[in-house]
Amino acid sequence: MRYSNRDSFILSAPGAMGLEPCSLEAIMAGTAAGARGCVLPVDTTKDGITLVCAEGCYHSAQATLTTCDHTFEDLRRAYPKIVSFGQALELAKAAGGGLGIELHHHQAAAQVRVSLKYSEYVDNAYFCGLSLYDAGRLAARYPDLQIMADIQSAPEDPIAFVREVQNLRLFGVRGTPDALTEPLCNEALRCGLFLASTDSSDPDELRRMLSYGVNFIETSRPDLAAPLLTASEPEQEIFVPFSDAGTEFVPFDAQDNQTKTAEEDEAPDAEHDAEETEETTEASEAALEPTEEAPVSEDKH
Repeated sequence: MRYSNRDSFILSAPGAMGLEPCSLEAIMAGTAAGARGCVLPVDTTKDGITLVCAEGCYHSAQATLTTCDHTFEDLRRAYPKIVSFGQALELAKAAGGGLGIELHHHQAAAQVRVSLKYSEYVDNAYFCGLSLYDAGRLAARYPDLQIMADIQSAPEDPIAFVREVQNLRLFGVRGTPDALTEPLCNEALRCGLFLASTDSSDPDELRRMLSYGVNFIETSRPDLAAPLLTASEPEQEIFVPFSDAGTEFVPFDAQDNQTKTAEEDEAPDAEHDAEETEETTEASEAALEPTEEAPVSEDKH
């Protein structure tokens, strides 16, 4: 998927369309509702397995199990519908959309990076969920990853903040709709950075994010956001030459062919005219040449 920081995409948030958060069903429902990708919050188990988990824990009838303190098998016994990052990645890749990876801890980035490289999907994913300096440290460690810095409020000096993001070699900025002000968005996009907004289903906020040029708009209601994106795209102008005058439009190739045909048709006539001209010239020259006088006989008387 090729894109630039002038493109906008709707990404489904965990629990899209009112379904269970971090489930495969929610990812599929978001895609069916018009999303061009999804956001996957990830965490790592005690034995190093990366899971799609928004809260860092799983709740069962007996207890609450944290991911970092339990193995994958322990968690699956308590919560059978647990989803590994590999499963979610394959589903997102099949849909062919973008992928936002929300890190609860920077250590999960190593496992996610391996999975993305194996699936050849690194360029279609961005990492988020980290503060400015945590994101900068991760970007220095893994320069091949596209990492964003998260903000909760608008910076006082958007220009200075954008320069700092650039100095840390970050991919862009992710923030709440209130934090992504118009001056910040304009400066970030002007400097080649990408923008992502956190989950919002408010139509007014979604319209504002689209008008500001936010690239990755996260929402739990892609069915509401996708039509807004389509409506904001400019219609392609269809130009029909000479349509008002009623003159038939002839493509350039056809004009060339007509010119060549006309030249070929005129060629025999030109040769015939040349022959006639040559004959006329010869006749004129012959008429102008002096004639020899007949000898006069002398009478001898």
